Amino acid sequence: MDKDFGTRLTLAFEMWERRYGRPLSDQTVAAWLTAIGQRVTPDYVYRLRAGHIAIVPAPLRSGLAQVFGVDPGYFTYLPILSYKEDADVVADLDNPALRRLGRVVTGLSMRTMLYLESVADTLRRADGLPPVNWTAQI
Repeated sequence: MDKDFGTRLTLAFEMWERRYGRPLSDQTVAAWLTAIGQRVTPDYVYRLRAGHIAIVPAPLRSGLAQVFGVDPGYFTYLPILSYKEDADVVADLDNPALRRLGRVVTGLSMRTMLYLESVADTLRRADGLPPVNWTAQI
């Protein structure tokens, strides 16, 4: 069960709308998903966004990542926002800028963390860096 799935999906909608400058409807997303073989209704998309559906099948998660153009892990990763172990990892970082960034983001809401991740991906592209899935994973 993923209680934050609706938040991630809503944020994907918002990022798309910001990028393209127009509203994105549940009907449009349902049509995109149906076109790639994931038959869903606009009402189902709405219920996903609202968090009314607790278990989202893996193929649908992959389809959503495809239609939104995000890393497949975006809809499957279940982040846990603050554990003592995370603070220990941040404290051990050699790079002072990364250490500061780690301290600053500790305790942020899920929505803010997901937004920050999308901003960082945009900044990577602006700096000419490869997509994060082409880099080493921690």
